Amino acid sequence: MDIVELLRKDREAGVRRLVAEYGNRLYETAIRLCGNTADAEDYAFRTLERAVSKIGTFRSSSSFFTWLYEILVNQIRSDLRRKAANALDFSDSLPEQVDPRPEPTDALAAREESEAVRSSLDRLPYVLREIVVFRYWEDLTVPEIAKILAIPEGTVKSRLHQAKNLMRMTISRTIDGFASSKEM
Repeated sequence: MDIVELLRKDREAGVRRLVAEYGNRLYETAIRLCGNTADAEDYAFRTLERAVSKIGTFRSSSSFFTWLYEILVNQIRSDLRRKAANALDFSDSLPEQVDPRPEPTDALAAREESEAVRSSLDRLPYVLREIVVFRYWEDLTVPEIAKILAIPEGTVKSRLHQAKNLMRMTISRTIDGFASSKEM
């Protein structure tokens, strides 16, 4: 039985399965989108809660996880609109990545690269950041992202292109700044 049928027939068993299958994935995506673990927990919980309460409105015109991501994005966007007057700090958007390589110089280089990417992602406007997260961290296709964000595919492609260019410029400036500081 698929999860939608299970939620409709046996809510308790459906909720257990929903949390087991999608809880961590929603939480990790929420961290990347909102920038902190406390809010991410709240968003993941609220998304799961809303999915359970609105399961009757789910139509199979899209995949279930796409529908869940739509709920997640709408929750975050709604809060961002409410908090628009206050500046948000996204300095800790991505969790620290542990590098399994044994060489200290390799580990240092990888940390610097990771930090440069994380920093460039943090500097992107939210509308560009969400597309980068869905495309490269969640490995969603352009049509899936367009469905989740309720925008045309061309807009997804355009924003993705713009985000990559901005990230390249930010990373390039970081590398150039690092190289010139070493020369001094």
